[in-house]
Amino acid sequence: MSMDAADPKSAGWLSRLGAGLAKSFNEGLDYLAGVEDPDEFERKDAGDGADDAEPDETASERKALWSQLKGMMGADVMSLLSVPVFIMEPLTTLQKMGEIMHYCDILDRACEEEDEHARLALIATLAISTYSCSERTKKPFNPILGETWEMALPNVDGHYVAEQVCHHPPIGAGHAETPKWTYDITSAVKTKFMGNWVDIYPLGRTRIVLKRTNEAFNIITPTTRINNIIVGRTWMDSFGELKVCNLTTGASAVIKFKECGLLGGGRWEVSGEILNAAGEPRMSLRGKWNEKVEVTRPAGGGTETLWTKLPMPTDDNPYGFTEFTRACNLMSTAPPGLLASDSRLRPDRVALEEGANAEAGAAKHALEEMQRAERRRRDAAGTTWTPRWFVKSSNAELHDLEKDIGTDVWEIKPEYRESLTRRLAEKNGAGAGAASVDDVAFDPWEFPDTAKMQVAAASSSSSAAAGPEDATTAGAGSDVVAKE
Repeated sequence: MSMDAADPKSAGWLSRLGAGLAKSFNEGLDYLAGVEDPDEFERKDAGDGADDAEPDETASERKALWSQLKGMMGADVMSLLSVPVFIMEPLTTLQKMGEIMHYCDILDRACEEEDEHARLALIATLAISTYSCSERTKKPFNPILGETWEMALPNVDGHYVAEQVCHHPPIGAGHAETPKWTYDITSAVKTKFMGNWVDIYPLGRTRIVLKRTNEAFNIITPTTRINNIIVGRTWMDSFGELKVCNLTTGASAVIKFKECGLLGGGRWEVSGEILNAAGEPRMSLRGKWNEKVEVTRPAGGGTETLWTKLPMPTDDNPYGFTEFTRACNLMSTAPPGLLASDSRLRPDRVALEEGANAEAGAAKHALEEMQRAERRRRDAAGTTWTPRWFVKSSNAELHDLEKDIGTDVWEIKPEYRESLTRRLAEKNGAGAGAASVDDVAFDPWEFPDTAKMQVAAASSSSSAAAGPEDATTAGAGSDVVAKE
């Protein structure tokens, strides 16, 4: 049947659909194969249309983002563009990396376990549990080179520190230590932009050492996909294999993360086995990475829950943070003598947390310009950046599965342990009693005069900034904190 002979109502509906596609997809976006949100199949319509509405401001910002991304199909977009604050959350990548410590008390339990395969099951469970923080789809801030983040770990006797050791490509290094175990990670990612989604491939190396048994473990993580970044409700999925190897005994855990299927089938599900050194099954794990993990032992050993996700906060929680993630920004969770380079102090992060998006965008732009200025000075002088607390390993041990980790391995320097020990002993050093981020100024800079730079506001075409911002506030009062 020709269109002329079609029902006028149908023709009108098609016309409206065509106009809507042309508007939403911004000159050609309609060819993209966006992924449906499986939550929509379970969500009950409240009747007020709230779920379907998108603020005009957000819609226009998404279109502006698409104008930057549309020429990058198939590219690694991790560090190719400066993204607007509307798609960001008030954390840095260092803090998000630190969410691996959310359920680190599981490692204490592993240290106390006598059975080798039960220890491995617990460490695999820890690796799975870290994904329970990953359903958030907002992007954290890229750390400034030399930026740090520390935390006194809850529920265990230990501390965690991370530092941005490289900017291009972005690489973070982290170290946690307690009397029972150590956890070292060099973290980077490779991304692939595919139109309406981005695939994220983890790079780097992880080492966990249990001190009592002197066993070392590694973790190889699956792929993560962020769906509907331009059109539709944004959601994430992780799929593929997670592998944990006992590098001392040869035992391993192979856990399959099931990819979300049609109508949301299989989303969040994980299942796998604990294998001995000969590859023979000894235990099985099953559960959902955003809910719980259970272990089943052979020969009638029964099923036991190894981990259950803690309840989410019930008060206003616009970014979907867990209680642990909220604590990442609290001054009270930092060790004494807060380093001036700590992520908590970033003015753009603080502004976004307070809901001042325009100020956050301007502060973000200022920090980026200050970082570029430092790089130009290093290039002109022919020098390179040297991390304060981590050093590049010259002979890092790599497992067969880690041969192509995509980055160097960074290890903690003895100087950090000395600094932390001294600050813990003093407990009243500069910055130790800071009650808020206003008491300490963010200062990760190599050159002291960088903090005094005057940075012009970003152009009006960028949604990352709105109006002038005096960048000197980033370093004002930096003598409040002792620069280690």
